[in-house]
Amino acid sequence: MKEILSEYGLHCMGIAENGFRELTNSVREVKSVDDMKNLKVRVAGSNLLMECYKRWGADATNLNWSETYTALQQNTVEGEENPLPAIDAASVQEVQPYCSMWDAIYDCLFFCINQDIYDGLTPEQQAVVDKAGRMAVEYERYINRSGANEIMNRWEEKNGVTFTAKEDMDIDSFKEAVEGVDQWFVEELKNQGYDDGQELVDAFK
Repeated sequence: MKEILSEYGLHCMGIAENGFRELTNSVREVKSVDDMKNLKVRVAGSNLLMECYKRWGADATNLNWSETYTALQQNTVEGEENPLPAIDAASVQEVQPYCSMWDAIYDCLFFCINQDIYDGLTPEQQAVVDKAGRMAVEYERYINRSGANEIMNRWEEKNGVTFTAKEDMDIDSFKEAVEGVDQWFVEELKNQGYDDGQELVDAFK
């Protein structure tokens, strides 16, 4: 992955995270791909995410995050997907009584510096920058993960949210529905002018 980023003029110091994107909705517990059928879900602005949700049978739509709470409240859309801290910060749990903790999609954040700037540093300075980068992403991941249990407990007690654990879901049904989506994404990247899409996809396998 570092080699790929380097081709685009970036030096990667580490990978931070938003976390796993969990599914909330106001209609029913989602345990299998059958439960997703025709569910109106707000999906982030990613062609890959949109394609996955369509293959799962959802009525996927793109909507600005700032408009999502009102849309959920008015049932213009019935569900959304995001890491728990993002959902909590927007108080979405107030209008979403179901949450499927399926860990389907991991939202990572690449912590990078311009390659030319990095190359202009002395070896000693580069070592300091790399160490600081590693420390920063490790601390960010710790902070992000340590709040999950508190969020879940509070949602259950205050908002009456029903959580569906990954172990209680038919994860294989979701996997089967998106078989081949990786090759779809490679072609999508080619259509956008990126010829190394296969290399990118392989790096995440």
